[in-house]
Amino acid sequence: MLGSKPVVALLWVAIVVATSGCQAQSPSGSQSAANAQGEANKATMQRLYDAFGSGDTTIVDSALAENFVEHQVMTGFAPGREGLKQLIAGMKVGFPDLKLGAHQMSADSDLVWAHSSFTGTNTGPFMGTKATGKPIDVEAFDLVRFEGGKIVEHWGIADNMAMMQQLGRGGPMAAGKKPGMK
Repeated sequence: MLGSKPVVALLWVAIVVATSGCQAQSPSGSQSAANAQGEANKATMQRLYDAFGSGDTTIVDSALAENFVEHQVMTGFAPGREGLKQLIAGMKVGFPDLKLGAHQMSADSDLVWAHSSFTGTNTGPFMGTKATGKPIDVEAFDLVRFEGGKIVEHWGIADNMAMMQQLGRGGPMAAGKKPGMK
């Protein structure tokens, strides 16, 4: 029996060594750092979304780089950070109950993209038109690029035609179809 102890010990070591490669490997340091940066970037994007609901434009200067480039130009708004501040303020006046929320948000290194929607009731002037009292539910997609923890570029698309139709300012919607990108 004494001779079986070393065999059992060797067998145990062999099993541990053989199965150690089957265990989940933790991400490398660079992967962990990239994941952490992606999560931080998503948090910044969410704070910017929250600013639309609150009307707080101060987030713009802390979240966007001075050389920020807006690729989704909206007629009537200045380019860059000032235009985004104007849009946030204008949306809050036109839709005091505005909510902007992400249905899905994902990050990969310096990029964050989100499928979102904004809802609210048009009870104030918006883009030079009077309030309609009508609700909106509009889908959008945003892609932002970060450098040094700040947003440097934004590409986006919102279903503005659906918004105009919901406000009674666009063409007729197809019968039985919900406005938006479905």
